[in-house]
Amino acid sequence: MSIRFSCSCGRKLKVSDEKIGMKVLCSSCGATLKVPKKSMDEYWQDVPVKSDEAKVDYVGGLKEFLVHVVPGAVVLGVLCWFAYFLSSQVLKGHPNVPPLGQVSGTVTLAGKTLPGASVRFVPKDPLYGEGENGKKLAASVSIGITDDAGRYSLLYVKDNYGAFVGQHRVEISAKDENGHERVRTDFSSSRSTLLREVKPGSQVMDFDVQSIDTPYTPQPQAQPTAAPAQEAQP
Repeated sequence: MSIRFSCSCGRKLKVSDEKIGMKVLCSSCGATLKVPKKSMDEYWQDVPVKSDEAKVDYVGGLKEFLVHVVPGAVVLGVLCWFAYFLSSQVLKGHPNVPPLGQVSGTVTLAGKTLPGASVRFVPKDPLYGEGENGKKLAASVSIGITDDAGRYSLLYVKDNYGAFVGQHRVEISAKDENGHERVRTDFSSSRSTLLREVKPGSQVMDFDVQSIDTPYTPQPQAQPTAAPAQEAQP
């Protein structure tokens, strides 16, 4: 069965009913037309006879395919790859996690609990081995956030709690409602004087830091005590 319709240029077109809904090109003016569901018999009779078989608009169909189908397929492919990557990471875990010691404790500011503070343990000597490609492996910083009671627990990477076993510089920072630092720089910055050694197993490390308004007073260093002189033997 044929579908008969006409172009606005006057050309009569006739296609098979298998092409209903498809876009075709007018053989006379090249316009893109959509094949109707039924013949336009009334309009057919009013148009001068210029009958010709319509050609399928393959270019238009390809454009629609590229615009509507390809982007969705690309997005689906990216999502599938991302899901595969995440699942592979979950199955493999974290092969390059160094020896860790679990660290928790409480942070106070001038004797009062300090909620919402970040506690960073920065390894002083982070190198601990070689990877599969021969590159040196370096331990990362461990971070904890204090709760309303000032308690924290260090996290190394996702699902791995603790800090690299060894010496660390500890940086404790807390902001006020205006985003200003509350903790003095000798506790909160890379110039922090807080040093702690993390050992294997679980340990508690509490900190009492000072407000930024508190003057800095260097702690006196202990002087070595001289050994008592021995009496000369006769």
